[in-house]
Order: sequence, then structure tokens, then C-alpha cells
Amino acid sequence: MQKKLIALAVAGLVSAPAFAQSNVTIYGLVDMGFSYRGDHFVDGVGSKTAIDSGVANGSRLGFRGTEDLGNGLKAGFVLEQGFFADRGVSAQGEKTFGRQSFVSLAGGFGEVRVGRQYHMQNMLHGAYDPFGDGTVGKISNVYEQTNSGRLDNALVYISPNFSGLTVIAAYSTQANDQENIDNDGDARVWGISPMYNNGPLSLAANYHQVKVEGASGKNKVWDLAAAYDFGVAKVSAMYGQNKYDAEFTGLGDDEKAKYWMLGVTAPVGAAGKVMASYVSGKYDFAGDDYKVGQWALGYTHALSKRTDIYTVYADINNKDDVLLASSGDATNGGEGYQKGFNLGVRHRF
Repeated sequence: MQKKLIALAVAGLVSAPAFAQSNVTIYGLVDMGFSYRGDHFVDGVGSKTAIDSGVANGSRLGFRGTEDLGNGLKAGFVLEQGFFADRGVSAQGEKTFGRQSFVSLAGGFGEVRVGRQYHMQNMLHGAYDPFGDGTVGKISNVYEQTNSGRLDNALVYISPNFSGLTVIAAYSTQANDQENIDNDGDARVWGISPMYNNGPLSLAANYHQVKVEGASGKNKVWDLAAAYDFGVAKVSAMYGQNKYDAEFTGLGDDEKAKYWMLGVTAPVGAAGKVMASYVSGKYDFAGDDYKVGQWALGYTHALSKRTDIYTVYADINNKDDVLLASSGDATNGGEGYQKGFNLGVRHRF
């Protein structure tokens, strides 16, 4: 029965001959939760409560397929749509496949992907943040990711695994939309990210540059991350910088944002997990320094292999009278609030 449903759902996406030769999987995730936000930037603005979709992870429906071409070569594709389950509408600006949409070719040389894909910084933050870059505890409340975590028009190479070391390299001719006819000045991005995993130890780095039309300077970003699993707890740390050249901003001065994060994840019994983190950010704008800090505490409990419940509380301290950070989650903006609470459920299929 499941195979018949898959065949019917995918029939409109691929031709019958291609489908007969391919292995196609339908997958997805539905995330719904209760959200509370308080302590707004502006005095007199009340707290906000809501039923939200995509609190810990963005709700999604995806199609993934591979075809064995022989001689160790495989073709593949991913088409993944994000949606808001609370309203039944598409996410990512109502793009049809706004989360991911790419075609790939893999073999002994590694893998090449072409299309809309996750940004390497997004993958690093998601792997080392105890909150996976979701809920009100996510690191990007304090340190915003570039290009909203994804790259359009991207060519990505993933190397083979060399004794735990994998290298990802990416280039995008226009990171945020379709290329112009004369696209020499579009938002071009290139980057590289080595990742190392060996037992309980994992290390990662990211470096990328962004250049846009009308700016002679560049936006340069780097991140470092490490984690070690002691069994009783997994400790993770990140440190990075986002720098805008003066020529890039047109303001006459470089602008910098630096951050560091320390996090811990500990199992509780066979089905539970406690997460905690502290993130510190420092911003240098127009010669002035501003600081912000966020602490977060959360718990998840698995009800089955595919379903879990979670709760998270986070508090942001915007220092030096500057209002930079607010309590967003995986798909919903912080809207100027500095305290947040989530309680939700995730189901994967």
C-alpha cells in the first residue's frame, strides 16, 4: 500500500520510465507548539502568545530520489517544501520547494549538487547548537546567519570521507534569487567548510565571502566549532565573526559582529534529554561597541522513534542600551521580544 501511495504522489513529478528506474522516498516533519514571548524592546508593548508551526524545526514535505547509473555513479535529487501547519500555507516566502531543491551526482570523487541548498554556516550551527538552531534558545537570535541559512543557484561539492575528514565547498552566482541578465554584481557567495568526526570528538570550520552589486568591499564570515561526547554529557562550543568591509557598507567604517557559544546536552533516562547554552555577542558599529547575551534551558522527551515533545525557555540581555537580539525560533521572528518559552511536539514520517 505504501509503495502505491508513493507512486501516485510522485507520478506528477517524474516520467514513468524515470520513476521505474529510480528509488523515490517521501518524507517529512510536522512541528507544532505553543509560544510565549515577553519583555519587549518598547515599553508598554504587551506579551504575545501563539500556536506556531516550525518552532523547533521547520515543518516540511520532501521528495528524495536516487538512481544507480552503474560503475559506482549515482544520480539523485531532493525537492523539499516548507509549510506552516498552523495555517496550511507555504513557508520560505511561499516558494514551492523553498527548503531545498537540487539535483546531484555522486561517485568515488565525492558528490556534486546544483540548486537551492543549505548554507554551510547553517549546517555548522545546526550541528553544534544544542537547540539545533530552533526554538527560542537558538544561537542565531544573537548572531544572525547570512542569506537566511540557504543559497539559491548554488554549486556545492562534498568530498569523500578521509578518515573522518570531509570538506564542503560552495559557490553561488546569486544567493537570494534568480540571476539578472548582467549578473556580475549579484550576491555572489563562495565558501569552504572542513568537518572532522572521530568517535566522541567532532570539529568543524566555515569561511565564506559575499559580494553584492554596487559594493566594492566584501562581507567575510568565519566560524569554528568543536564538540566532545563524554557519555554523561556532550559539550559543544562555537566562536565566529561576521565582518562587513567599509566599502561594502558605504558607511566609512568596517562593521563586525563576534560571538561565542558554550552548550551542553545530557541524556535523562532512556528517552529524555536536557539542553543548555549561553551565547555572547559583541558588535562594533560605527566605532561603538555593543554587547548582548542569551541563556537557554530546554528538555526533549521521545515518545517513539518518530515523535517527541519539547520545552525551552530563553532570556536575552541586550546590554549598553542597544536592542539587537530578540527571541525567534526555527521559522518565526522574535518581533522585539527578549524572553521566550516554547512547548511543542514533533512528528517525523
